Amino acid sequence: MAINPKKASVMSLIGIFSAILLLNSCTGGPKEEGVWIPNPKDSSELGKRNHFIPEAEIKEFRADFNIDRDTLKRLMPNLFIPNSEAFNKKILLEILKDPKCVGIRIYYGAAKDKSGARDEFRLILVGVDANGQDLLIDNGSAVATKAPPGGRGGAEYGQCDPPCFAPNP
Repeated sequence: MAINPKKASVMSLIGIFSAILLLNSCTGGPKEEGVWIPNPKDSSELGKRNHFIPEAEIKEFRADFNIDRDTLKRLMPNLFIPNSEAFNKKILLEILKDPKCVGIRIYYGAAKDKSGARDEFRLILVGVDANGQDLLIDNGSAVATKAPPGGRGGAEYGQCDPPCFAPNP
């Protein structure tokens, strides 16, 4: 039985076109920029802890905090304690992508505005390893733009509620 060359060419083109479609469909289309976050085995006390808190307890804790914050503000009118601070995903990923990082430590800090008159409570985020040691972000990362050469640091300048003073450029 003879094969029609014209029909064979059409079948070949259909096969090639189908293969191209199949390969393109496997890529899932355009990809967003991403980062791989390792999840190291952690048998430390931190790794065993369940951090979940039900919504009702969140509301209760926040209400109690508001009472304490308002009491402190009456005693110290220049004191600024934000209700919350929000940090962007980019800085959280920068902390978490360290292969030794098993969690995030939150330090409480105090800052003053440019006049030095208003004390502010602020949150500072750093990574933590399985031994409980701080993991700092090295200068040269995409987010450590303010670090001096060879310097290291963490995350600060969250978005406060109510708004806190603007960071120095």
